Amino acid sequence: MTMLARSWSLLLDIIYPPRCGGCDRRGTLMCADCLADMVPIAPGLYSAEGLDALICAGVFAGPLRNAIHKLKYESDTPLARALAHLVSDALSADANWIAEDGAPPVLVPVPLHPTKKRARGYNQSELLAHELGKLTSWRVDKGLERIKHTRSQVGLSADERASNVADAFEWRGGDIPERVLLVDDVCTTGATLTQCALALRERGCDHVYAVTVAKAVGHALTADV
Repeated sequence: MTMLARSWSLLLDIIYPPRCGGCDRRGTLMCADCLADMVPIAPGLYSAEGLDALICAGVFAGPLRNAIHKLKYESDTPLARALAHLVSDALSADANWIAEDGAPPVLVPVPLHPTKKRARGYNQSELLAHELGKLTSWRVDKGLERIKHTRSQVGLSADERASNVADAFEWRGGDIPERVLLVDDVCTTGATLTQCALALRERGCDHVYAVTVAKAVGHALTADV
């Protein structure tokens, strides 16, 4: 960040003090109390069909759920910075997930359909991926696109979720990266991540990992290990 950008950021913080995504307290994007109340997911790799590994920072509940909701539905886009830090910490805790030769993955955000992105004004997963890219120095590629307008996954059963997003994604970027780390806000059953992974593998991607800010409890992945 340049000196001018830092100065501008500080000025904005003075004029519009940040508020905690968990409890709305002024002064920080995620306060210490809310971070302490967050339920972390113990280090350890999970998987779903099509994925080499899935890493989630915390349980989709309490302050973390509040923060994700504000980022996703209330245009509180600065929260992407704070949530990306949680994702980065989760990746560091599971440092062995990456390929043996240590080559960094390319960050690929889970895409929204253009219609939904226009209505919302942004894709929260893109914001998370770009903030994570700043923390890791890993490249972000938005070559994965959602080609089918699907209904919301909220309230759908596992089978309905899988059917809803089937064949909804396609790689339309340049050369397919050899290693991809999908970035999304919440994993419920893993159906969306699975379809993204299958679309990437169809184009020749060798390794597909995924990371999310949160994992919804009470919902089994499509293929737990």
